[in-house]
Amino acid sequence: MELVAELRGRDGQTRSVRVPCPAEEGEGGQLRGLRRALAEMQERVVELLAPLVQEEREAAGGGGPRGNVEDDDDDDEDEDEDENNIDTKASADDPPPKRTKVQP
Repeated sequence: MELVAELRGRDGQTRSVRVPCPAEEGEGGQLRGLRRALAEMQERVVELLAPLVQEEREAAGGGGPRGNVEDDDDDDEDEDEDENNIDTKASADDPPPKRTKVQP
């Protein structure tokens, strides 16, 4: 088995990334092999995209490799808070709660 990713740039150029996905020995070996192949695929895609991301940042005036680090940290904290604060109120799109009849 093999994992294949196809990346198409804004210029229309297509790049393919192929990673072999051999099954490993033992119980669950196929899943372990797939996990290793996915990790390798992710690394290769990051390597391909990193120069493009850098070009975009420089064109936008971001400059450094991560831009303003303090702003990035604040965004992460906001996302964490949003995940933990789940709105338990029913929305207008939800049906009303079921009613149960009480028999005397």
